[in-house]
Order: sequence, then C-alpha cells, then structure tokens
Amino acid sequence: MNPVIGIVVCGCDAGRQFVSHSYIQAVEDAGAVCIIIPCTEDVSRFPCYYGLCDGFLFCGGDDISPRLFGEDLLTDRGQTDMHMDCFHLNFMKYALSTSLPILAVCRGMQVLNIALGGTIYQDISLRNGISQNHMQRSESRSDVCHRVACAKNSMLYNICGSFLETNSFHHQCIKTVGKGLSVSAVAADGIVEAIEDSSRSFLAGLQWHPECMYESCPPMRELFAKFTSRAKHAKNISVPIQFP
Repeated sequence: MNPVIGIVVCGCDAGRQFVSHSYIQAVEDAGAVCIIIPCTEDVSRFPCYYGLCDGFLFCGGDDISPRLFGEDLLTDRGQTDMHMDCFHLNFMKYALSTSLPILAVCRGMQVLNIALGGTIYQDISLRNGISQNHMQRSESRSDVCHRVACAKNSMLYNICGSFLETNSFHHQCIKTVGKGLSVSAVAADGIVEAIEDSSRSFLAGLQWHPECMYESCPPMRELFAKFTSRAKHAKNISVPIQFP
C-alpha cells in the first residue's frame, strides 16, 4: 500500500483554500498518495486525519503573526492571517503529539519552531550583523541562489553531504530554536536553514523549497523518498497520542 501524506493547506485566497501543485507532485512522485487537510477551528476533527494519514507535510505561505510568539508588529513587510496561523499552530502541535513523520517547508518550518516554543525574526533586517538577501527573484523557483552548510551527524548531512545549493523565498527566519530541535543547516550569514529532531522517525524543517528543486536535485528526491518511506511504516511504532 502507498503511504498517505496529509498536506496541510497553504493558505486562503478570495475565499478559497489552496495547496500549490508542486507539493502534491513531489509527494506523489515519491510514491505516496495525497490528501489535503483544510483549515478548521474544530480541533476535535484532528484525530480523523491521524486515521487517514501516515505523515504530514506543512507548506510555505504568508508570514506568521508576531502576537503568536509574544511580540508586537515591528515591520511592514509580509501579510498575516491570524485564523490560518492559529490553525497551523494547533494542527502542528497535534501532529507532534503523534508518531507520524513531519516535513515542514519554509513557513512550515517556522510554524514547527514556534509550536515547540521557539521564536522567529519578523524580518531578516532585524537581526544583528550583515544578512544575505533570502528572497530571490528568478524566472524559475527551482533556480538556486545560495549555499547552505549541513551539520555532521544530521539526517540532512546523510542525504546531502556537507553543502547544498538551495533556492530561497523568505524574509522571516528562526531566532531561537524550539525545544528538542537541533540546527541541521545554516547559510553563510548564519541564518538557520534547517532543523530536525533525531529522536523521531522523521521530523525535519527546511527553510528552502525542496518541492521546487526535486526534479533537478537528486538529494531533494532522496529527502522526499525518505519522508514517504518513513511514513509507510510509521504506524507500526506504538506512541500514545495526547492532545487536549
């Protein structure tokens, strides 16, 4: 049987909830079946998705409201949606309470970090020191724009080696790392580019967009293959589910 990956809705536009096709294509090409998990305020529905899914993919999207990590608004960049933010954080906390694999991309990585008590910079310009431009403008989203260095003994290092060329489409970034997470990749300016928890079967957050790179980048195909392979066997691991 093919594993089933629940792709958590990216956002809303004109009354429509959406997921970018590139996420669906990358997951299907890795041998999984996709279902889309819509935004809902009813947390009692969350266990239904545990029954349906073998893993969860959290996508990129708009900014996260700073009120959700204890700050007032400090920048006029980006756009937020408190309703979607609260859903993503609540569903991430539920997903973390299960044994199922989680892959979190761009905004999804920041949601993961905040759900585990970490914080983010509202804008890269608020960091101390010099930062690269992490919001590329390119004809294709598969184009790369900078290199990241991978930490030894990390899952990412085992897949990608010491370095990887990545794309970049973000202006918020991790400030303090959430509980249980370790940094597995950084950019040349020190910005955190990947996080993971090695105690779980698969829990990884990537600041870049692997779903846009997987056709031209073998390590990103291996990443999706590893994610879906771990999902296929995830429910053979007995972990009690606790969610308020």
